[in-house]
Amino acid sequence: MNGRKLVAFGLVMLFLLLFLTGCAGGNSEQENNGQQQEPPAQKETEALDINALTAQWAESAHSNILLSPAQRDNCVLCHDGGAFAANQAEVGALERDFNISIDCRACHTGRGVDLMEAGTVDIPSADNVQGGTGALCMACHNSRHAGDVKDERRAAPHSSSQADVFTATGGIRAEDFNYGSTGAHTGIKDSCVGCHLTETEAGFASHTFGVESVQAACGQCHQGITDANLAAGGDYDGDSNKEGLQTEVEGLLALVAGAVKEKTGGGEISSSHGSVVITTAGGEEMEELPDEVYQAAYNYLLVSSDGSLGIHNPTYAVQLLQQSYKWLTGEDVPGAELK
Repeated sequence: MNGRKLVAFGLVMLFLLLFLTGCAGGNSEQENNGQQQEPPAQKETEALDINALTAQWAESAHSNILLSPAQRDNCVLCHDGGAFAANQAEVGALERDFNISIDCRACHTGRGVDLMEAGTVDIPSADNVQGGTGALCMACHNSRHAGDVKDERRAAPHSSSQADVFTATGGIRAEDFNYGSTGAHTGIKDSCVGCHLTETEAGFASHTFGVESVQAACGQCHQGITDANLAAGGDYDGDSNKEGLQTEVEGLLALVAGAVKEKTGGGEISSSHGSVVITTAGGEEMEELPDEVYQAAYNYLLVSSDGSLGIHNPTYAVQLLQQSYKWLTGEDVPGAELK
């Protein structure tokens, strides 16, 4: 563990201990039939292995402080744990001259608690999204900028745009196609939390925030699962092989990227300062992006930055990429089974 993480680890340990002590109700006494009743929260914290929990957090991406966005207005709201808890979107509103990572207070005090209790959240692509306790995660894990071909800025989806894909509300859709969604996934109780914070052997919710055990996360529905890359329902990328869903989505991403290259004479898809960027074969940025190029590039970035390669919403991810290819080229993905 490096020096910065060691300091952060110590601060989080101190905060968590103080937080849990506060939750336990201090030294107040309650009597029932002449006996003092121990506060429930205290019973829970005594059984909790705080060292193991915080050690998981310290090795997670949430423990990293991304200083550049944390020092900008609006961005600070999701890149500083204290700012998130206090719902502060302006750097100047912080009563300190340093930033903190997404620590315990971000989720377990203030705005984090409010979101989990409400179970709903507004994201750029949809209002009043039902997420259970996972509404907390969706508050930051979204595109920040909903795609729209009428947008002259050509806004790009922010990285970690999971909520838009999971809810099948993000991306730029083709107007003449009826998009679907994998309801079995979107209907999971507590959405993100239901799969990403499964119970560990130590008895607490995993705080790596990744899927440490595919069986624990997916086994209730996919019995006997050992690999997240389950067989897809068809050959979606048209390579004559019916492979795992993630492999099929990787193939579709490559097809869309290749189609953009062909359409633009060698263009590469990227984003910069919140906008979609297409660089020519000569390394120069295209000044104007045709609607079909922007749509395909936006959807490419959305699905790739989601990070699950289709698992969060298999139906929608496949359809979004297949229709992007069609809108860009005028043809369906050659040889593919269309979703």
